[in-house]
Amino acid sequence: MRLKMYQDQDNRQRGRARIARLLLPALLAVLSSTAAAAGDVVAYRAGKIIRSAGEAAAPGVLIVRDGKIEDVLAAGAKTPEGAKVVELPGAVVLPGLVNPLSGISQVNFTSGPGRASQSNSSPTDGRKAVGLSSLNLKHEVYRRLGRTGYTTFAVVPNDTRGLIAGQASVIRPALGKEKEPGELVLEKSAYLLLGFSSGKTWYDAGLRYLKKAVDDILKEKAAKKKAEEAARKKAEEAKKKAAQPSTGEKKPAPVPPAAKPAAAKPPAKPKVPDPLVQVFKGEKKAFVRVKSPAALAHFFAFFDKLPIKFQFVLVTGPQPPEIVEMLIERRKQITAVILEPRMGRIPETSIYVNTARLFLRSGMPVAFVPLRDTIDGHREIFFQLAAMVKSGVLPHEALAGVTSVPADVVGLGAKVGSLKKGGLANFACYDRDPLSGAARLLSVYVEGRKVFEDDPSTGKLSGEAIR
Repeated sequence: MRLKMYQDQDNRQRGRARIARLLLPALLAVLSSTAAAAGDVVAYRAGKIIRSAGEAAAPGVLIVRDGKIEDVLAAGAKTPEGAKVVELPGAVVLPGLVNPLSGISQVNFTSGPGRASQSNSSPTDGRKAVGLSSLNLKHEVYRRLGRTGYTTFAVVPNDTRGLIAGQASVIRPALGKEKEPGELVLEKSAYLLLGFSSGKTWYDAGLRYLKKAVDDILKEKAAKKKAEEAARKKAEEAKKKAAQPSTGEKKPAPVPPAAKPAAAKPPAKPKVPDPLVQVFKGEKKAFVRVKSPAALAHFFAFFDKLPIKFQFVLVTGPQPPEIVEMLIERRKQITAVILEPRMGRIPETSIYVNTARLFLRSGMPVAFVPLRDTIDGHREIFFQLAAMVKSGVLPHEALAGVTSVPADVVGLGAKVGSLKKGGLANFACYDRDPLSGAARLLSVYVEGRKVFEDDPSTGKLSGEAIR
């Protein structure tokens, strides 16, 4: 009797356990879906929000849904129902910064001004090289990019000495769970980087590569025109023949013998487009890096002789006023300028010149890159921009130079560089106006996920991606 009682009790326990095992997955699914629904929308209440360069900062609420910007509301506005609220009291929220030209990678992330080396004796052809090939996720630098306030980097291949230096890949900082470099990429090939220096070697290389690309395009156009002309003549002959009156009964045409079915040919592999040819056709963006006034003179002497021109973003250093005026006159070719935020000096004088200010006053867009292509160099950018503001660059121009302008020149203005609706939720929080020169970076978010935090009240600091 007692044995039977124990057996019944055991059977009841097993039954309850079986029911629990059946119900547990469904219960977990319900709980997880509820958590996901609650975590889809986040409202960040901040002391000041700057949606884009030129807009006034004001207290507000940044609404993020699924890693994208949904809206920026006034401070007292009602947040969406079910949204998680994150308080950022006193913080100044900016769009995540954008670097349009960087060599930051495992091998070459300490290059000096000029964004990697350029040799007068090596005008090589690296058009097939892509910045993505330089990435190695095992290196901690990619997890530390977020601590700079930068959330977007256009990375060029490590070796950029060539006349055709390679294609830039646009990436974001690592969030900590990526397994392949491609998971960081926003755009695999954003533009083709070209370089030019003075001397016959570079001039001859230009003829060998750039002139050949132009000749190939002209030959293609001539062949297309010839084929179109032949097709037109054939159509006219057929039309004339059809219009001629019939002279008698037509004899039935002999029936040709049945031809053997031809063996099926494998489909031809699609031809990989030549990025340099795409530049001349206007299908791909181009950056041209030319540093010295002498090199600029050599480049344009060569460029003006090409039968086909292309538009490009000029990467250069501080230039004297007369060189800036010459470059401004070439607005048809130069769409924007990339500079380091520093003053230049007129040769053989003690007179300093703010090259960026001269370009900006002419209406030329200017993007800024850090003086040092390192983690610390990127963190120092606002100290350098503050100095440029003191020398005549307007605050909104300085901010645009590290947000909206570089985003536009790499072709991702709809995604990054501002807090526009539908763009990626990439933003940085500072404890005061970053252009004051004394601002502290508090936190950085990439696609709505926090990748860096520095809490001054507790001393809590995250130097790498928060996992």
